[in-house]
Amino acid sequence: MKQSKRFLRALFALLCVSLTTGCVSAIVMGGAVATTAAFDERPIGRHFDDVTIARKVDTRLIAEKDMPSRWVSIEVIEGVVTLTGYLPTQSHIDRALFICRSVEGVLRVDNQLIIGEPSASSLFTDTWITTQVKARLWKDKLVSGFSLHVETVNGKVYLQGIVEHASQRYQAMSLAKSVKGVTAVVDLLRLNNK
Repeated sequence: MKQSKRFLRALFALLCVSLTTGCVSAIVMGGAVATTAAFDERPIGRHFDDVTIARKVDTRLIAEKDMPSRWVSIEVIEGVVTLTGYLPTQSHIDRALFICRSVEGVLRVDNQLIIGEPSASSLFTDTWITTQVKARLWKDKLVSGFSLHVETVNGKVYLQGIVEHASQRYQAMSLAKSVKGVTAVVDLLRLNNK
């Protein structure tokens, strides 16, 4: 009985980590798109357009020779691509931005990339912070952990998504700021303009 509980806890922790790393391929696979779309404030068609754009950007970055895109997270909301993470040089960042802008449907690119490589400890800490922020969002009655994307880079938390009310925006920011280790919170949330 204890072993099965440990296994389930380990499986849950692994699931939380995989859902919070910002990996586009994890979002695109299987029923995850339907799950996130069900809780998303965007119309379903817009949501799928954004997922398609993210997949195309991700595919092109991976295919690019000499582009270490494994530390780049891609989030697309209403045609706006936000890149967070690390690339080794400014020329890599410039190339990544060019690739993003060349994808059909991209309206704008928000560059939040940092020059350099993350340390193993910072990757672990960032994943832990993201997991803690997501857990607080999931437990909260005002905001939905399903409809907001959370990415952490060097202790800086990026909140992305669409919310119905300004109170949800402030609550999400407050919850993120309350997590130990957070150095800053970047508000990339948008109010739903129905």
